[in-house]
Amino acid sequence: MRGFVFPTLQFKGEFMTNVPPELIAYHQSGKSLVCELDVSPFLCEFWPLDELERYNQEYEVSEYAAGYFGFATNGGGEMYAISPSGTVVYLPFIGMEPEAAREIAASWHSFEGMLRNAL
Repeated sequence: MRGFVFPTLQFKGEFMTNVPPELIAYHQSGKSLVCELDVSPFLCEFWPLDELERYNQEYEVSEYAAGYFGFATNGGGEMYAISPSGTVVYLPFIGMEPEAAREIAASWHSFEGMLRNAL
C-alpha cells in the first residue's frame, strides 16, 4: 500500500512539507484544539500547527514509526498520528513502533466527526 505524499504548504510565511492538508484545514477552521472523544484514549490535545514538524522531529517519529505523522497527544503518554494508509491511530511515546499503533478512525473525516465537547 502506498503512503500519503503530503504537499508543500505555506503557513505564516513558512513552508510546511510534511503536514497533512486536512490537519491544516482543521487548525485554520477555528475549531477547538482540545476535545473529548467517545472512544479511548478519550482526550485529544492538538499540537500547535507551527510546531507540528518540530514535535515529529523531537519525538523521532520518522525513526520509530516511519510514515506516521503525529499531531496531538492525549496528555497521558500517547500520540495521535495519521498512519501511512491514512487511518488515525494512537501510539505510545515510549515504545513507539508501527506494531503498537491502535486505530481510532479509518479516515481523517471519520476522526473529525468523533471530536466532542470542546474543553
